[in-house]
Amino acid sequence: MGLNTVEAVAFLAGAILIARFLLMTALPRAHRRLLVAADRRAADLREEFVPLPPSRIAVALGISGAICAGAALAVTGSATVAATAGFLPILLSGVAVRRFRSRRKSAILSQLPALLDLLAGHVRAGHSLAASLNETTPLLPKGIREEMGWVLQQVRLGIPVSDALSRWESRFGSEEVSLFVRPLRVAMAGGGNIAELLERTRDILRLRARMREKMQSMTAQARLQAAVLTCLPVAFSAVLSRVDTGFLPNLLGTPQGKAILSAAAVLLFLGWLFIRRILSERL
Repeated sequence: MGLNTVEAVAFLAGAILIARFLLMTALPRAHRRLLVAADRRAADLREEFVPLPPSRIAVALGISGAICAGAALAVTGSATVAATAGFLPILLSGVAVRRFRSRRKSAILSQLPALLDLLAGHVRAGHSLAASLNETTPLLPKGIREEMGWVLQQVRLGIPVSDALSRWESRFGSEEVSLFVRPLRVAMAGGGNIAELLERTRDILRLRARMREKMQSMTAQARLQAAVLTCLPVAFSAVLSRVDTGFLPNLLGTPQGKAILSAAAVLLFLGWLFIRRILSERL
């Protein structure tokens, strides 16, 4: 018989309280690992100008871990599988944060030519580079606006513009940013034509972006193969469970089935990892 709304809420609250009790008393090591993971995720997000408190991240990871563990225990009936599933949110949170940082970095790099275009126009109008940054930053889209705001904050603290840009290059860690910052620092020290340098760098970055888009279109088939490789075992298991009702119980409830499932998961992960490595080298 199914649960009504009140019973479901009471059950979920009880599961959360039990999980909190286990983390605080019976599983202190897991509790420390949860707090360390929350602090690490919060630090990574602060670098991307997302001020999310570690306590809120820890609560979200704890609740999602309790839900995953309860679902795994209900499906498999194995405490080992449930404990492993409880740690999945911690692992997946790192993947999610890295994915967010990668997407944000790509978005900022795509906005970099527009920044150089605006800076070149202000410099040609007779403004200094620091004044051009100060006037250009509010006009920039979200993402690169926060990055240039960080550079301006360094300048307001008394750091020269060239050194502030060098610190931003080290913090951001991108080849495109190095193509922008390093020649600019040389031109500022030697009295070169900064506006012309900014325009040439803008053209180079746009050419690199077009080449990258062309490579991504050429490797679309390999990315599709990676997606098929990831989804095929799950779809195949779902079809077999419909054909043979005893397939999933034998697969999840016997040592041989668990060994086969573990080997398939490892091989699947290695295949996906190799494909991603090949694609990253081509791009």
